[in-house]
Amino acid sequence: MEEEENIPVIILDPGSWKIKIGFAKDDLPNDEIPCISDISKDIKFGIEAVEDYMRIRYSHTTSHTIKENSSDHKEGRNNLVNVKMTFADPRHPLSHNNFNDVLEIYNYLINKLNINTDKYNILIVIPECAEKLFLSNILRWAFKIHHFMSISFIYNSLAATYYYGIKTVDIGESGSRVTPVAENHGIFLDFIKNNEISGYLINKYISNFVKIDESYIDYILIQDYKERNSYVSLDVDKNIKMYSECNGLIKPYKIPYTNIYIDPKSEILSHEIFFQPEFLAHMPGNFFKQNIISLSQLIFEAVSSCPIDLRKQFFDNIILIGGVSNCINFSQRLKKELLHILKEKNYSENTNIHIKKFRMSHISSYLGGNKYSKILYHNKKKWVTRHEYHDSNKNQIIQKLLMWANIL
Repeated sequence: MEEEENIPVIILDPGSWKIKIGFAKDDLPNDEIPCISDISKDIKFGIEAVEDYMRIRYSHTTSHTIKENSSDHKEGRNNLVNVKMTFADPRHPLSHNNFNDVLEIYNYLINKLNINTDKYNILIVIPECAEKLFLSNILRWAFKIHHFMSISFIYNSLAATYYYGIKTVDIGESGSRVTPVAENHGIFLDFIKNNEISGYLINKYISNFVKIDESYIDYILIQDYKERNSYVSLDVDKNIKMYSECNGLIKPYKIPYTNIYIDPKSEILSHEIFFQPEFLAHMPGNFFKQNIISLSQLIFEAVSSCPIDLRKQFFDNIILIGGVSNCINFSQRLKKELLHILKEKNYSENTNIHIKKFRMSHISSYLGGNKYSKILYHNKKKWVTRHEYHDSNKNQIIQKLLMWANIL
């Protein structure tokens, strides 16, 4: 049998919107794709799925205005009958909660690596609130379908912290999570705070500002607009006043190749729901709940739950990860809101707020997992082997992996 140190490692970071996969020996992931697939004539995944869907959905759009009875329009509508977009990750609000969807995408990524998986270990970066059903499916996929030699887990925020710092705020597609992590303590699992404000809700909010000639609003288009154009206002009242005084001089944004226009106010207001959740009350449907609090208040409550001797450290070392945190001015606005809360709570003026936003924060969990895998090589007790999986109680296997997932 091969020596443990000679067994190469695959790293899989299954984000709810973007999946990252690659080899531990490489610095960056081999692939980073949206967790979606589509079925037209063939099944396509990730970016290819988006391109195929957009081609079929909008190839008929050739001018500013399309008449409903035009042959091009009808052809595009008919093509839509034969295309099906699937949001694969069960954590995504638009998913069908079907694990087979997401496992198909994992299979696609593994096949792209072009390896014999029975000669590899796999390290998986898991969310802190991972359901046992999700973990059971992952283990079955790893050992019964791909026959990996062994598997290990590390928590998402612990991996990011291992790469960057001490306290992690993960702002993702399916929710926001504040995770206190301290040296020699690991993750304070009991003090993790979550709320529902997420990239998905921002997309829904932006949809309110859409001016279209069609009845159908495409989620993929809104997602792309959000990532390219949105920013956080440092003074939202001032920005709204300035917008009003422009008296219509600021033109709506037209999404290329479509009849979709977006009111410029969406750029100002879409991310404001992180700091003023009451804005959600204007949305159709039951998106606003009385118990949703702002991101700054969520961070304050998470820190206040932690041991008192660590609180100043946490405030002084806040790490933003997740794709939504890439938004312009996000860290500056968050710092402003936190300072306001500390002043209201009569905290010491010596308490510093330091919010760090590093390059490549959207793949920080993967990078931390990559770094962690290099010290994991020789620690056999943190791995569950293929034989151990088949011979042992599955619940005990999961408990063992979760225990080691919180220890570096």
